[in-house]
Amino acid sequence: MIMLVAAVLAVILGSGTGCSSSPPQITIEGQYAEFSPLFIGAGSFYMTIRNAGGRDKLAGVAASLPGTVIELHDVRDKRMVRVEEIPIPARDTVELKPGSLHIMIYNMPKAIRQGSELDLTLRFQRSGERTVTVRLQK
Repeated sequence: MIMLVAAVLAVILGSGTGCSSSPPQITIEGQYAEFSPLFIGAGSFYMTIRNAGGRDKLAGVAASLPGTVIELHDVRDKRMVRVEEIPIPARDTVELKPGSLHIMIYNMPKAIRQGSELDLTLRFQRSGERTVTVRLQK
């Protein structure tokens, strides 16, 4: 009986370690931004986030622009809504694109014009920080 209990415990404990997710393998490509047609000094930022590894989450974004406000957004029922994080599933691709998930930056300096490039630091829950350069289009 003791041997049976020990064997069952060994199987349970061993299977628990196999459930942990592999490390994420995040790459970012195709990044660009557009000025908002509705809000002066605001822009929408888009990109493709590929993950060849385990799950992750985009938990925040920073830019080296003083006084700006940066938010993660989604579009639901044709309305833009703020979200706290963007899930990045394991072995999947997430597109930040118009009419869907995206990053909004408000209160951009007036010196930021079409063609300006900004460095954004994306903060992932498991992968840490990734910095990308984004060009503002019309």
